[in-house]
Amino acid sequence: MKTASDVIARLASDPSRAGLVMDFDGVLAPIVDDPAASALLPGTAEVLDALSRHLAMVGLLSGRPVSFLRERVPGENVVLMGSYGVETWVDGEIRVLPAVAQWKPAVAEAEAELRRLFDAADVPGIHVEGKGLAVAVHWRQARERVAAAAFVEHVVREVAAKTGLRREPGKLVEELRAPVDEDKGTGLQRAIRAAGVDAVAYAGDDRGDLPAFAAVLALGGDALVVGGVDIAPEVAAVDGVAFSDPEEFLVWMKDLATVLDAQI
Repeated sequence: MKTASDVIARLASDPSRAGLVMDFDGVLAPIVDDPAASALLPGTAEVLDALSRHLAMVGLLSGRPVSFLRERVPGENVVLMGSYGVETWVDGEIRVLPAVAQWKPAVAEAEAELRRLFDAADVPGIHVEGKGLAVAVHWRQARERVAAAAFVEHVVREVAAKTGLRREPGKLVEELRAPVDEDKGTGLQRAIRAAGVDAVAYAGDDRGDLPAFAAVLALGGDALVVGGVDIAPEVAAVDGVAFSDPEEFLVWMKDLATVLDAQI
């Protein structure tokens, strides 16, 4: 079984052909009750900058929009892929896959309907988050999480059937997005091809990361599984190197940066 040190050794053996791609929430930033308050752990931005000066590719692949990532990740050397990889930051602008862009009106309709239904239900702790190319419903702040989860799933299924959007469950969240064959796995594959890297590691923490884990393992790369209290069983079962939380993963990134710095 591979260890965290094994992955460092592999990436550092030929940095010019190596890449590290990560989710944002739950990997670089602790999960918080208010999604808008999510932020990098202190020192993470500096480590990302250091890694991007050595590795051929350092990227973020998140369910968040690129605009969200741009606000929180300084510099231009980190590849930003938002909305599960269907939008990217390229040459100073956000580019969206055409097959997904055409679903923006349906997403806007779904967001408006979800807000109307949950406002009318007046259930404390349920929060609707508009993400541009997707809409998410969180219930992390609900007092009765089991009941809230059942209610949210019921409403989201109804709105999905009405709008034609695809339902994607996550960690105390339900999301609706375009029903196209795009996910973090296809997004990761595009990024790897564009960067021309051979050794790749992907770090994630939730069900939405499963396609990326499958893709990186199929390519002979490494899965870095960042755990937490609410980690799904299928995520915990991924064949990869496990980290207990974002803090432990940050220590690993610092160790990787130290090894790469020493090779100059």
